[in-house]
Amino acid sequence: MPISNGSQNDLPEPGSTAIVWGQHKGAVGETVTLLQKFGLRIVERSRLQQVFEEQKIRLTYSTDDAQILKIGKILGADSIVFVETEASSSQRSGAFVNQYGGAAQSETITNISVAIRGVNVESGEVMWTGTSHYPQAINNPEAGIIYLTRSAVMRGLCPAGGWKNEDEGCDWDKAFGTGVIGFKAENKSTHQGRQLVVVTVMPNSPAEQAGLTVGDVILSCNGKSGFQTMGQFLLACKAERGQPLILQAKRGDKLTTISATAVSRTDVQK
Repeated sequence: MPISNGSQNDLPEPGSTAIVWGQHKGAVGETVTLLQKFGLRIVERSRLQQVFEEQKIRLTYSTDDAQILKIGKILGADSIVFVETEASSSQRSGAFVNQYGGAAQSETITNISVAIRGVNVESGEVMWTGTSHYPQAINNPEAGIIYLTRSAVMRGLCPAGGWKNEDEGCDWDKAFGTGVIGFKAENKSTHQGRQLVVVTVMPNSPAEQAGLTVGDVILSCNGKSGFQTMGQFLLACKAERGQPLILQAKRGDKLTTISATAVSRTDVQK
């Protein structure tokens, strides 16, 4: 069973665009598949090749992070997901004796690990990381790397407290809470800098009923502040079904307090 770890400073928003970059094709492919299931849009490799050629940059797997971030900005990507794999092999020998005689045998075993990190293209800051490795060498490294990749991605995207185990994965309700109030916000440029601005309020949702409107700037949630993205908001402010969520918002030059009782996700989607 692999050993995995993860951390989150921010999380990619569903619908955002990402570039997945790495040397191991299988690990990159598995990462792409998982991120697409998470709701991300992935830039095709052929499009990357085209931009590299236009910028006269030689496309190699060892191309440094700064070059990839540059390409990310050109393509309008929100994040770059770097996939790194490590493998070291050795020979293991053994002998056996039975009633028919004896023999010697050897096999190649490999220590492998996978490290994945998501980087914000605009700021260059690491948003989330996931790592996974086997505590002992294995004899099927290709299959092992795919499994470790899956573990590293899921561990990296699962907030603290939500991870159950390698078999069961992430408990998303425990990670993000069991309820919502029904709004979406994005990081936008305002005259006071980058802020979390409400872009959608779902009809008949607790947020709408409490008076939250499009254009409101979210300053704090249940006394917590400092978030600039919806991902940071979700990490800081878990909404539990039936419990109040108190938002401090700015509307124009005025401050307003929004108190909404969270409902289940299915209720707000009706």
